[in-house]
Amino acid sequence: MTSEICIEGKFYNRSLRKCELCENNYEIKEGYEFSENCGWSDEQQQTKTPYRACRSGTFNDGSLVKCQKCRSCPPPQFTASECKTNSDAICCKQGEQFSDGKCIPQPSQTTRMTVITTAKSTVLITRSVASSSPTPSPQIFPDPSPSPENYIPSTHSLMPNPSPSSTEGSRSHFIGIYACFGIFSSFMLVCLFLFIRRRTKSFNKELKKCCDGTSHESLSKRGITRYEQAISYNIINEGHNEHATGLSHLLAPEVHGAPLKTVLNNLDVLEELVLVLDPDISGAKNTRHLAAQCSFSFAWINYAYSMKDHKSPLVAVLEGVVTKNPDWTVGHLAELLTAIGRNDAVEILAKLPAGV
Repeated sequence: MTSEICIEGKFYNRSLRKCELCENNYEIKEGYEFSENCGWSDEQQQTKTPYRACRSGTFNDGSLVKCQKCRSCPPPQFTASECKTNSDAICCKQGEQFSDGKCIPQPSQTTRMTVITTAKSTVLITRSVASSSPTPSPQIFPDPSPSPENYIPSTHSLMPNPSPSSTEGSRSHFIGIYACFGIFSSFMLVCLFLFIRRRTKSFNKELKKCCDGTSHESLSKRGITRYEQAISYNIINEGHNEHATGLSHLLAPEVHGAPLKTVLNNLDVLEELVLVLDPDISGAKNTRHLAAQCSFSFAWINYAYSMKDHKSPLVAVLEGVVTKNPDWTVGHLAELLTAIGRNDAVEILAKLPAGV
């Protein structure tokens, strides 16, 4: 092992101070697997190459992190393609042949018979159909009872004479095809209905969960999506409007002195704050600047934004402030927002009910 901190398949990233998977930084190569800790030491030194070739009897087709053991073909199967470092062995069954990387059935021979009736004899022509070109082998059988009644002119003997039974068989064949198609169409419609119903049910559960306030993480995802779709919401202009002196006086006295945790408990106000403070917009200060005002480190702020798809950075900042400073109030947050010129966010805080 080249690392004493990370297990095999991971390496230590000193800048992030955590172990990362090798496949996150290196692509998977056919015929190779990752070496121990991708060849990196805990001091961020490359002591080995990131890859090592698959050993004899193993393979990696480019979809695996580690080389896997080659398969063996048990009887009555046979090995159609030997195992290589970049592909597994291929086994075919008896009666199959290997073509274009697949096992396909061998073509079976069929016999076609054509009967030609003339005035004096009946000619039976047998054709063997296989992969090679057919070779007709005519056999002539004398007519057992040639008579004027059995005489059929040769010009008519070569034309097909369909019987009622063959016509009914063809008609039944097409009716069966139409019936199968109808059953298959009905089955697909039922599956589509069940799929839409299931998706709708899942959406309703997520909506109820968000409205009940059980997950700030879902709130952040929903809020960010809505923000990206709201084109007319101009944060920059509101952050540099005429109320640059601060709007903390707009807060009701009960709201001004309420605990900071009140903002986390009010999902409507919290969602609006996430919409205006989390995005990175040129010319407007955001959650990054608010976190800096709260003495959070630069590394912590970058980590919070790297997890933005899973949790809102603003929610993470507010939870951290409540933990470190439980005596902080909504008024403290309003003063910090005023200091970074985000009076639009102070106006949102003013929407908190006075009876909190």
